[in-house]
Amino acid sequence: MEFINAVWSTILALAPSLIFGLLIAGILHVFVKKDRISSHLGLPGFRSSMKAALIGVPLPLCSCGVLPAALGLRRDGASKGAVTSFLISTPQTGVDSIAVTWGVLGWPVALAKVIAAFLAGVIGGTITDKTGNGLENAGTAIGCAENETGSIPLRIWNYFFGTIFRDIYRWLALGIIVSALITTFLEPGQLSDYTFLGGPLGLLAALAIGIPLYVCSIASVPIAAGLIYAGFPVGSALVFLMAGPATNAATMGAVRKSLGTRVFLIYILTVIGVSLAAGGVLNSLNISVSGIQHTGHAMNSITSSLTTGAGILLITGIAWFALKDILRYLSKLSRNDKAGSVFQIRIEGMRCSSCEMKVTNTLSELPGVLSVTVSASSGNALLNIDRSGDFNPGLVVRAVEQTGYTVREERHV
Repeated sequence: MEFINAVWSTILALAPSLIFGLLIAGILHVFVKKDRISSHLGLPGFRSSMKAALIGVPLPLCSCGVLPAALGLRRDGASKGAVTSFLISTPQTGVDSIAVTWGVLGWPVALAKVIAAFLAGVIGGTITDKTGNGLENAGTAIGCAENETGSIPLRIWNYFFGTIFRDIYRWLALGIIVSALITTFLEPGQLSDYTFLGGPLGLLAALAIGIPLYVCSIASVPIAAGLIYAGFPVGSALVFLMAGPATNAATMGAVRKSLGTRVFLIYILTVIGVSLAAGGVLNSLNISVSGIQHTGHAMNSITSSLTTGAGILLITGIAWFALKDILRYLSKLSRNDKAGSVFQIRIEGMRCSSCEMKVTNTLSELPGVLSVTVSASSGNALLNIDRSGDFNPGLVVRAVEQTGYTVREERHV
C-alpha cells in the first residue's frame, strides 16, 4: 500500500503540469510552420546556433525522435552547428517537460534547466561550426508530410495524445515507478549521510546514472525528484535532468554514425561539461527542494476534482496504450505461423517516430498484412503477408499515399 500511495502521489504531482505542457505542444505543432524554422538556420556561426537552441528548447522531442528531425533540418539547409545545437538543446527540455519540472521541483530548477540546455546547445553548435567535420549522411533525411486533416482541436488532440504521449508513455511509467520505489524503500534524506554526494562526486554519480539510461525529459523529472528525496543535492538532480534525456546508448551510437566521430565528441563532451557546471552552480545557490515527499504531502491535502481528474486521465492514457501494445504483440505471435512472404516498399516523406507510427497503423489495418516494420531513417517498410491471398499491393500504395507520403519502390523479398 505504501508503494501504491507513492505511485499515486507521483502521478498527482505530474499530471496537471504534464497535460498542460502536452496541450501547449499540440498547439505549437499545429500553428508553427516547419519551413519557417529551417529558413533561419542556414548560415554557420553563433547566430544560427543560438536560433536553433531557441527553437529546440520548447519542442517536445525525445533524444531518439530529435535525430531524424535534426537531420531533416540539415537537408533543408541548416548549418552543421545549428543541427548540433538543436540536437543538444531539444531533448533536455520541451514545454511539457518545463511545465512538469516547474510543478514538481519548482521554478528555480525549471529555469536552471532551460538556461543550461540553451547554453549547451549554443556552445556545442558554435564549436561544431569551427571544428566539426560535417554531416556526411544528413542528406538522407526527408521532411514530414504536412497533410493533417480535421478540425484544429482534433489535430491538437491527435498530436499531444496520439503522438507525443504515445511515444513517451513507457518511459513516463518507468519514471513514476522508479520514483515511487525510491520514496518507498529509502527514508527522506537517507543518502545525505554520505557527505561526498554533496560535492563533485555527487554530480559525477548523477552523470553516471543519466548517460546510459534512456529516459525522456518528462520521465526524468520524477526520478530526479526521487534522488533529491533520497538525499542527493539539487545540483545532482539537474545533472540527471540534462544528461538523462540528452544521452543514452542507442542515441549516442546513432549520433556518431550520422554525424561523424568529431561532431559526436563535441556533442557528448558539451552535454557533460555544461551539465556538471550547471549542477555545481545550482548547488552553490543552496536552493531547497523537497522532491516527491514534499509533493506527495501537498497533493494529499488537495481535493480539487481537476487535479484528481488529471491523474485519472494520465493513468487511463498509460493503461490504454499499454493494452494496445500488449494486444498487438499477442496478435503478432498468434499470426506468425501464417506468414507467407515479405513485401517491401520504399517511402519518401517520413522523418520521425510519428511518421513511422502513422504508416505502421495505416498498413496494419490492410487485409492480408500480419505485421509491419517501418523505419523513417531508411525509408523502408517491411510487411509480413498472410498466405491466404487477401493481400493487394495496390491497396498498400494507395493507403500510403492517402496518409501523405510517396511510394518510390515496391517488391516482394
